Amino acid sequence: MENDLYKILGVARDAETDEIKKAYRRLARKYHPDVNPDDPDAEEKFKKASAAFEVLGKPEKRKLYDEFGLDGLREGFDAEQARKYGRWDKARGAGFGGAPGGGRRVYRGEGANFQDIFGDIFGGRSPYDTSDYTDFGGFQAPLKGQDVSASLELDFVRAIEGGEMELSLQGKPLKVRVPGGVRDGERLRLKGKGGPAPQTPYGKGQRGDLFLKIGVRPHPVMRREGLDLFVDVPVTIAEAIEGARVNVPTPWGEYKVTVPEGVHSGAKLRLKGKGVKRGGKKGDFYVVVQIHTPDRIDDDIVEIARQLGDAYEEDVREDLLWK
Repeated sequence: MENDLYKILGVARDAETDEIKKAYRRLARKYHPDVNPDDPDAEEKFKKASAAFEVLGKPEKRKLYDEFGLDGLREGFDAEQARKYGRWDKARGAGFGGAPGGGRRVYRGEGANFQDIFGDIFGGRSPYDTSDYTDFGGFQAPLKGQDVSASLELDFVRAIEGGEMELSLQGKPLKVRVPGGVRDGERLRLKGKGGPAPQTPYGKGQRGDLFLKIGVRPHPVMRREGLDLFVDVPVTIAEAIEGARVNVPTPWGEYKVTVPEGVHSGAKLRLKGKGVKRGGKKGDFYVVVQIHTPDRIDDDIVEIARQLGDAYEEDVREDLLWK
């Protein structure tokens, strides 16, 4: 398995930060799960690229990686203590990362199991794996708890609103905070909401993470496209001709919308910023006008309709491509 973060992003070790960002964005666009649904190979490449960028895109983490390899990325890693051990080991002729001395086991950056860093960032590492513990003059890295997967199904509006919700995890109730605007099929990582860290002779590490798959039930009248929301609103022929003010329900309350006179069926009336809110972005809410004919049609209504027909100056179907 490739464990060189620079090779994963396809950049040189002396690459500038902007070059690293461009390389990551290119790989993220290519392998993102939304672009490659149900493709585990693409998902794995996306995770590797994200993990590599998590390190190389941050100067402090990159500096530790360049000096100590993957070992420098472990939680609780003490760089100064590692340097002291390196100087001591070098004085004995072994060098940092060389042959173990005095019965101590030294973690080699080049021989690291790359799954470890992905486990730290994305989950998946066994909480009982002690094969890669690091000892730098007494320093030991704590273990992380087991990652857990679960599913949560939400109503359409609840998914848009977000907030604190409760689910059952391994038979126990668990409260989680879901961000507003989550999509159907989205996978959330809730840090520290997974399994407890095991107690070891080296202390207790952090809890694992919870990977939560979101399911969103469809709404009877509302639909979503990206961050925008749409709802079809029926209006009478009279309202379409004269114009009107109609009440429209949205996830944020009821709004009055002005239907302009002479509006056509299918016209979209926009409520700016009243769509889905996700992070610092806001979508719009669109009222789609649907003109309805009367429920009762008699001779008087037919006569009125004929008079309305005389008001059209052109054939309304003139621009259709069927002629």
